[in-house]
Amino acid sequence: MNFVAKNTTEKDKKLFFGEDEVFIMIEDNWNMAHILHHAKIFPSVSQARKNGWNKPIPDGFNIITVGKKRIQLFIFKEMV
Repeated sequence: MNFVAKNTTEKDKKLFFGEDEVFIMIEDNWNMAHILHHAKIFPSVSQARKNGWNKPIPDGFNIITVGKKRIQLFIFKEMV
């Protein structure tokens, strides 16, 4: 799953992800618990928080592998 910040340009999306990808926009108030909930790793944001994911989203391009099924999440958040 691909997660990008709202202010990510089309040029950056193509650079990091390529053509014809589907993106989920990261809201300003989100942290990693929100991303894991939207990726359907956890049934709720509070459950993700209880499992230690109440962390800020790291800046830059990150690939995070989580869960028993080893799901890869691609996250791009521009450094401010």
